Formats: sequence, structure tokens, C-alpha cells
Amino acid sequence: MQLRFLLPILSLIVAMSGALPAAYGQSIALPEIGQSGGAGVTPSEERRTGEAVMRNFYRMGAILDDPLLHDYINLLGYSLIPASNSSKRDFQFFMVDDDSINAFALPGGYIGVNYGLLLATESESEVASVLAHEIAHVTQRHHARAYEFASQNNIPVLAALIAAIVLGTQNGELAQAALATVTAGSIQQQINFTRENEKEADYIGIQLLADSGYNPQSMAAFFSQLSKESRLYGPQAPEFLRTHPVNESRIADASNRAAQLTAKKSYRSQKNYFLMRARVQVLTSEDKKKLVTQLSGKLKNGQYQDREATLYAIALGLMESGQYQQARTKLDALLKQDPERIAYLLARAKLESLAKRHQAAISAFKKALADYPHNGPLTFAYSQALLNAGKPAMARKVLLAQLRKQDDNPNLYRLLAEAESSLGNTAGTHVAMGEYYYRVGLTHQALDQLNLARKTEHLDWYNIERIEARLADFKEELAQLEQLPK
Repeated sequence: MQLRFLLPILSLIVAMSGALPAAYGQSIALPEIGQSGGAGVTPSEERRTGEAVMRNFYRMGAILDDPLLHDYINLLGYSLIPASNSSKRDFQFFMVDDDSINAFALPGGYIGVNYGLLLATESESEVASVLAHEIAHVTQRHHARAYEFASQNNIPVLAALIAAIVLGTQNGELAQAALATVTAGSIQQQINFTRENEKEADYIGIQLLADSGYNPQSMAAFFSQLSKESRLYGPQAPEFLRTHPVNESRIADASNRAAQLTAKKSYRSQKNYFLMRARVQVLTSEDKKKLVTQLSGKLKNGQYQDREATLYAIALGLMESGQYQQARTKLDALLKQDPERIAYLLARAKLESLAKRHQAAISAFKKALADYPHNGPLTFAYSQALLNAGKPAMARKVLLAQLRKQDDNPNLYRLLAEAESSLGNTAGTHVAMGEYYYRVGLTHQALDQLNLARKTEHLDWYNIERIEARLADFKEELAQLEQLPK
């Protein structure tokens, strides 16, 4: 079975089988990355698959697109990587805009975490335990091994097997329907294979936790808590349990494994964990004023896990509600206690921009970036503030410098296009928008933008060559997409 025939089915199953909400269940088009003849899947092929899926996740609005949260989940994920025995070091972690409790790994090192899982945890070690489990799926190359396993055993529903590996499931409705066409022996082989993958990911993940300074018991604790809660949900059990089936034996195995290990470092500070949970709570709230009232009541009654995080959430809610002076007072109090916390510095500077106090905002951002140069969330917000202040040339300079750092935020290109447009640079505007569209899965629109850029008058040789090279890249990908089975 050619890999290129598998990939559209795989990506569709990922979108439809529970790793993402039903609203995102659209067909994801992928480039042809495999060769015929049954050859194994290479790491570069896996990476290209993951990149293509990520672009389409952006297109479908599946990403919780907040630079600070993105920075946090990547720093947390990368705190686990050095302890891995694998040679793979390039991962990308991202937050999914979904309140269900779930996480998943894609080929090539792309690991998604629903914001609902972050809110369901009680410690950073619990979040780290989920990331460690998913990292193990990637480092052990369970996606590629699934392909090879199915090929060797002549299983005709390879897509269902891959879905089981990607989603960690043995009982998803779509997988069940596909597996119904397979002999009982093949079904049992597939179940045993996926169970072994889950066991292996648990084993390696717990070791990663201990070696990285997190509580090795946190995986069993999180599984146990979700299992207890699932008894109250009935058929509406948390998605994580449906895609990562947990039983008493698995919990006991995880606990026993952890008991044999000792964390090599003291457990890490959880301040950013509590702050990011608070941030998610505000960003996903539909009624910011109501949330501020609720949180203020809890603060007054002492009903909180972390006082500063609760104050931070209240300040963000006040900002979003346009109550700038009240938000300013609370953020100043937080900064007095912790003057170097990026979350506070970012909120305080952004507040001034929202309040149209542009010079105060620019000064605050410059001060923060002097301490944290090229910080992604600060730079992105600073660029927005510069554009709001009518300083597109400064914004352009900042954005180009950040993009040279290979920042993976597609919206940097959108802001760059705005800056180029304000400066009257037509070709630059189209090029930047082309790069933005490509990174959010809109390759046709990206091609249109570059064609418009190519038609701009008075282009120099360097820019013509650069545009032509990107046009060739986009055309090649579109040609590959057209070859996929419809």
C-alpha cells in the first residue's frame, strides 16, 4: 500500500476520531511523501506529514493561538527532551482550542494538548506526564512501526491501525467500523500491538519525568483521578480515557514503575503552570465580566490554589472588559512582588496599548525586551503595539529580526504584511501574506499572493529570484495534492 494513499485517510481519522472536536472533522490534504514498494517510513517523511497536518490545523481554527501559552507548553515539553535517550530533538508542542480532556502525538514530533486537559490537571507534573507519554510515542516511532507492522501482517485496514496508534485507542467508533472488515486474528494482533505501544509509552514517559525533575508518580495520579471521575460521566467519559484507555492494572503498573525511581532534581516551581491555567480560563471565557466577579469572590473567600494566579486572571478579565485602571492597579501589585515575570510584563505593556497610551506601551515593551531579547510573546505583542501606534517601519524591523530567529508563529507574517502595506511596499505585502497563508494551510491563496508580488513593477533581481523560488515550492506542493485520491 503506497504511503501517499494512507496519509489523507490517516489525517481524516485523526480529525474525526476524537483527537480533535467534531467541528474540525474536515479532510486534511497532505503532500505525497512516500514511495511505492513498501519501503519503511523515514523520519523526514514523518516530519513532512506532521508539518502538513499542522498547517491544516491552523486553517481549521483548531489551534488556541496565544503566543504566551504556546511558549509555555513548548518550554514544558522541551524540559523533558534532554533526558530522552532518543537522538530526536526537534519537537513542536501546541495547544488545541478544545475544552475536552485530551492530548495526542502526530508523526514527526508534533504534540497537541487540549486546553481542557490543562484545566483538568492539578499540578505541572501531571501535564508533564502526559507530554512525556506522547513524546515516547514519537521517539519510539510508533506511527512508522504501525505502518510496518500492518504491511508485514497484511492488514487491509492500515488506516484503522494508524488511527489506533495516533489516538491510543482500541474502541473508537471509526476504528471499530474499519476493523470490522478484518479477521478476528488481525484484530487481536492490532489490539495487542497498540496495548504494547501504550505500555511502552508509559514506561519511557515515567522515566523521562523522574530524570527531568518531575514527580514520577504524577502519571498514575492523573490516570487515577480521571478514572474516578469517569464513573460519574458514564458514556461521556473524558476524551483522554477514550483515546488512552486506562484500567486498574495500567494505573498499578505506572505507580509501581514510579516507585522504583527517584526524581533526579527537586520538583520544579509551578508558578507559570498556575498562571497559564488562569490565562486559559480567561481566554476561553465567553463572559469576562462574570468571570471577574466569580474570581473576585473566590479570592475574597480564600478559594484558590494560587493567589497570584487568581489576581492575574482577574487583571486579564478586567483588561478584556475595558476596565483598564482597575487592571493596572492589580498588575502593578503583581509586578511589585515579582518584577521579572514575563506574564505580568506582557500584560502590563499590552494594557497600555489597549488603552491607547502608545508611548507608555512602547516604553514598557522596550524595557521588558531589554531583559528578554527576542522573547516570542513579548516581540509579537510589541509589534502589534508599534502598528497600533502608527510606527510601521519600527514594527517591520522588529518582525524581520524575529523571523530570522525562525519563530514558528504564522501571525508574525500577517503583522509583517500589515507593516509593509502601511509603508507602501506592495510586493513585500503580498510576499508576507503568501507566507502567512501557506503556514495556515491555504496554499492556493499563498500562490495567488506570490503571483501578485511577481507582477509588481520595479522588482530587483534578488526579490524576483526569491519569489520565483517560493512559487516553485508552492506549485510543487499543489501538484502533489492534486495526485492524491479524491
